[in-house]
Amino acid sequence: MLRYSLLPFLYTLFYHAHTSADTVATPLFLQFPSDPNCQTIDRQFLWGSSLLVSPVLEQGAVELAAYLPPGTWYSLHNGQPFYSKGQYLLLPAPLDTINVHVREGHIIPQQEPGLTTSASRSNPFLLTVALSAGGWAWGDLFWDDGDSLDTFQRGDYSYVIFIAGQSQVMSDPLRQNGALDGLVLGGLRVFGVPSHPALYGPMERKCGISLIRLTPRF
Repeated sequence: MLRYSLLPFLYTLFYHAHTSADTVATPLFLQFPSDPNCQTIDRQFLWGSSLLVSPVLEQGAVELAAYLPPGTWYSLHNGQPFYSKGQYLLLPAPLDTINVHVREGHIIPQQEPGLTTSASRSNPFLLTVALSAGGWAWGDLFWDDGDSLDTFQRGDYSYVIFIAGQSQVMSDPLRQNGALDGLVLGGLRVFGVPSHPALYGPMERKCGISLIRLTPRF
């Protein structure tokens, strides 16, 4: 169900592909042109600039040698950090798990998966925040009714920017048309804080106007 949980993120990538000619599935060398190791990698790819996907391509494999470009990467599944200098790591590869890592400085909008795409759309949202070394992250969400054609041309959509920094996560709705009405932010994961944060704020507020303050517990 991982792919269903990432539908909001993928939907937003296609919005950027439509409006800015950005790529959805991206080779590593396109994001890291100065890294010579990325020029020949053809067994991993990025979704956008923030999710690194490292699939298993050999039958019966139980581990995987995955290249992580320089920087901090977090396992999407459990938040485990990897501080890479541009190196290969040997990762476990169980049958039920695809290795996906979040690049530092990015916020990934997700949704609790349903049995179908239409059922998933009514479920609560989840934000996965991967803080940079400086404690910042950014992400966005494009959302419409999921059925109609030409919603962008008609302006019949919502677009929200998420920003994490200075011990809080904020959302800035640049455009709202009601597509997010009734949907709630049901969960927040923050990777890269030195201790477990105390959460203050309206976790059940409608998406697009939520404000969550993070206060680290020591």
